[in-house]
Amino acid sequence: MLSAQHYYPFFIYSVLLLSIVQCISLQSTSQYALLSTRKGIGGMVVYCIAFIILVGLRPVSYHFGDTVSYAHMYYGYQRGTTLCDPESSEWLFNGMMSRASHVMNVQYFFLIIEFFYIVPMLWACMRLVSKNGSIAMLFCLGAFSFFSYGVNGIRNGMACSLILLALSFVLGTKKEKIIAGVLCFCAYNIHHSTALPILCMIIAYVYRNTRMVMYFWLFSIVVSLVAGGIVENFFSGLGFDDRLNGYINSHQYDDSFSSTGFRWDFLLYSVMPIWLGWYVIFKKKIVSQNYQLLLNTYILCNAFWVMLIRSSFSNRFAYLSWFMYPLVLAYPLLTLPIWKDQGKKTGMILMAHVLFTYFMWLIKG
Repeated sequence: MLSAQHYYPFFIYSVLLLSIVQCISLQSTSQYALLSTRKGIGGMVVYCIAFIILVGLRPVSYHFGDTVSYAHMYYGYQRGTTLCDPESSEWLFNGMMSRASHVMNVQYFFLIIEFFYIVPMLWACMRLVSKNGSIAMLFCLGAFSFFSYGVNGIRNGMACSLILLALSFVLGTKKEKIIAGVLCFCAYNIHHSTALPILCMIIAYVYRNTRMVMYFWLFSIVVSLVAGGIVENFFSGLGFDDRLNGYINSHQYDDSFSSTGFRWDFLLYSVMPIWLGWYVIFKKKIVSQNYQLLLNTYILCNAFWVMLIRSSFSNRFAYLSWFMYPLVLAYPLLTLPIWKDQGKKTGMILMAHVLFTYFMWLIKG
């Protein structure tokens, strides 16, 4: 078993290697072959199983942020010093922890959480990008926030993975819409912050004018620059901060968010899927209901984060849009006819996406 400090290096180098191999393969892939040929998913399934087992059975260590806090809560349930209140907020996660504490040790509980983090995400990739599900999942693995929410903000990560899966069902049949509703219900009762992406998903489902949604995002920048403090006070008064009392706050990206003022660097990071969406929908005039739903939901969620970008706790809101980032980026590249040399460009974008995560880790040191 790896020592705690070696988990992330092992992970990021494995994803980097997979991305390089995939990028080389895509260099000679035509648009037709990329979009019409179903690629095998077996290799990615094996990787995901290995990730679930290795990371799920990780040691309880401060290298994994809130893992230690969740472990102490779990030990409290095992000793009987912590009692589960069925009427408490986020009762589903607390109930899972309480029941599991009577039949298994904490590592096996983390293994279950890791399963519900990875499997819904992989399933969403396979449903939304059926012919290139493994490449879509590779985009997810290479995302800036992926590893952190598998070991640190595990409750938020699991809940947001259920939202991703719900997004793949919401435009389907009546039965599939019910499934989407059940998934959203579960996500909300695991982590109440998912109320934001659920609300944005509903708005994006009803209101599909992407141009106006993009204007709203631009307006959110103006609001943040002119009245950011007022907006921050308003949202902090809603109780988002109180929800985290009693356990260690997320530290995985504290250094990245520690600078004061408006974070133009993270705004630039966030705008990439939006710029691609503008190019696909308005420049290339390609219409896709699934893509519009994904893109509009992402933009709306990100707009709320932009309005809070100056705040000391904006990292807690960033993930509420960034968990969608890799799929919003990958979906048009892997399903829509954008460029003649689409395979080559997709490989380059994949590498840029993963290298950003890699260099952020190197900078953090």
